[in-house]
Amino acid sequence: MVTLLERTDHPGNGRHVADLPRPLAFALSGGASSGATQVGMLRALRDAGIRPDIIVGTSVGAINGVMVAGSGEGGVDRLRDVWAEIDRDEILGSSSIRCLPRLVRTRRHLFPSDALRGLIQRNLPVQRFESLPIRFAAVATHVAHGSPAVLVTGDLGRALLASAAIPGVFPRVEIDGHWYFDGGVTANVPVRQAVELGARTVVVLDAAPPPAERDQPTNIAETIQYVAGLLMRSQSSADVSYMRGLCELVELPRCTPQRVGPFDFSRSHELMELAYSRTRRFLTERRGALPALVG
Repeated sequence: MVTLLERTDHPGNGRHVADLPRPLAFALSGGASSGATQVGMLRALRDAGIRPDIIVGTSVGAINGVMVAGSGEGGVDRLRDVWAEIDRDEILGSSSIRCLPRLVRTRRHLFPSDALRGLIQRNLPVQRFESLPIRFAAVATHVAHGSPAVLVTGDLGRALLASAAIPGVFPRVEIDGHWYFDGGVTANVPVRQAVELGARTVVVLDAAPPPAERDQPTNIAETIQYVAGLLMRSQSSADVSYMRGLCELVELPRCTPQRVGPFDFSRSHELMELAYSRTRRFLTERRGALPALVG
């Protein structure tokens, strides 16, 4: 059984950013191959001595986050090794030539989730939420309700698979009689969910590219990706803006270049190192706030 955390309201605390009260949460966004940047961010946070009380992740952010929640500081190094080896086939598990027949036959998804499930299971630190030493939540989307579902107990592997089940790419996932797909559809940057779990300070690890002028899409695939990105950015921006009044936010710099494809893992090392250096610089420039963060 997987427990769903229901949404609740929280009053604003009105604290100055230098106070940064506990509990402190890491909120890791979705972002497919751009999730490599979160590895660099996590390394920089670890090296600065910043430890989370709660970790909340969406999609690839959930997969990254659970390794830290389960293995602590060593989980960051293990995560770096995993990302160094990931390629497209390890995620999709079949060639694009076979996609169209499957889409026609199933009318729901392009790829089976076997490869992704295998990757998750091979790297799980534990099998159930309850065995994690750090409180952890994976955010998925409840298909019937069209709303975020915060998964906090039960089978970790199944919850992570649901959180990362990109609609149309992977099949939806059934848990306790309910169907779920990618949490990025409804809560790509899970700040709200971190606060609902009790966080008073949220460190945001957003794998999306920073705002910039974008080239216009030139074909159907690019148009679909472009529109989906706009919708997720709009929803995430609204959530983050709203939550500023309810908790203290530390938004780490976003490092993903505009032109990184969702399944292009050839630049993982570059993204990890870029995010590490920028996050270290960001934290050093704000070193006056670090004692409160380290707590």
